[in-house]
Amino acid sequence: MLKVWTVTKRILVSILPSVVAVALAFGVGALLLLVAGKHPGEAFSTLFMGALGSPNRIAETLVRAVPLMILALGISIAFKSQIWNIGGDGQFMMGATCAVFVGLNLNLAPVLLWPVTFLAAFLGGGLWGGLAGLMRAKFNANEVITTLMLNYIAMHLLSWLIRGPMMDPNGQGFPQTALLAQPLHLPILFGGTRLHFGLIIGLLIMAAGYFFWRTTVGLKIELVGVSEHVARYCGIQVPRTIILTMFISAGLAGIAGWNEVFGVQYRLLDDISSGFGNLAIVVALLGNLHPLGIVISAFFFAALMVGGNTMQLMVGIPFSLVTVIQGFVIIFVISRVVYTQWRDGLAIRRFNSRVSGQSSGRSH
Repeated sequence: MLKVWTVTKRILVSILPSVVAVALAFGVGALLLLVAGKHPGEAFSTLFMGALGSPNRIAETLVRAVPLMILALGISIAFKSQIWNIGGDGQFMMGATCAVFVGLNLNLAPVLLWPVTFLAAFLGGGLWGGLAGLMRAKFNANEVITTLMLNYIAMHLLSWLIRGPMMDPNGQGFPQTALLAQPLHLPILFGGTRLHFGLIIGLLIMAAGYFFWRTTVGLKIELVGVSEHVARYCGIQVPRTIILTMFISAGLAGIAGWNEVFGVQYRLLDDISSGFGNLAIVVALLGNLHPLGIVISAFFFAALMVGGNTMQLMVGIPFSLVTVIQGFVIIFVISRVVYTQWRDGLAIRRFNSRVSGQSSGRSH
């Protein structure tokens, strides 16, 4: 009984900051609604009914949540190693691009082509992010800048491809590729909805992410994040681990792109990532970089997006309110992270000062 209470207490302590951040963000949103002369209760009830009010709406929320949680899992792997991967959108696009190119040009049975396109997406995203990891490991280039710049390169490369070499010849000039063959579309799980088999794949990936930190590679990545000096002392090749971390992190972003294309869009379009990369950073932080927390966080933000559209249509409240709530969640989550780092740094400085004082006393 004591063990169960200890585990429960640890879980509650870990999720409390995220719950507080969300509550504060909704509190700010309620104040803004009151200032605008709207009723917060009506707005928020419409928002959540729009996301959860029927099986079809729940299915739509899950469709939006799957790429978010896969992306966020990849970002959490980089963040745990103290590598700030801001390039989720670009890696998402490159993974989707490689997967669609293979899907359109390789003549294989769907049962064989699915894993090949899946691997192509992982490699496409992984190599794109691995480039930033290589620059960090070899030249100490700031990965925030390199991943952000690679986002723009990926965006313009995709724009060129769907208007040039990969443009649908029968698309009447629209910037898009040809549709993937019907047998390549991920199977729909429930008739009358868009919920597809990508949900099962996503949940399996999240389960794998949970066990990843118990593998040798996961432990090496986490140790590098704790201290590169300690990792080197333990015999870990830090530059190689940094590159591998970025490759895995970005590869998962590429798989998120595969999921979106083969499960929802069925072709490449402009802005295929829909800003998932930036939102996934908040999902990862709100989920405390833990796979289970990320699943819950992704579902929450997907509900905000789906319900926000309903709120705009039914109550006449602009979708921008959802963006405001998301923004304040970001502010409160980042504030928590900064405070935690400041607190931990202060404790370390006090400990070092105490040790120095004791050493100085013994020397006298």
